[in-house]
Amino acid sequence: MKTEIVGSFQTGISSLGLLVFVLMALAIVDIVRGDVKVAPKWAWIGAVVLFFPVGPVLYLLWGRVRRRTAKASS
Repeated sequence: MKTEIVGSFQTGISSLGLLVFVLMALAIVDIVRGDVKVAPKWAWIGAVVLFFPVGPVLYLLWGRVRRRTAKASS
């Protein structure tokens, strides 16, 4: 019984780690491809890597320039 609990806990932790790593990779790709605000691109990449896992969230909330997908027709 104890082995099953530990095994499922480790699986959950590794899945969470993979999710956070993917979030970091997506943030870096978005920084390189697009425009950023508040700081230069090199500073955002440094923040995403150094302040892992908080850095990607900070970038997505404050550093990313939102793109409009469709123009409103008048």
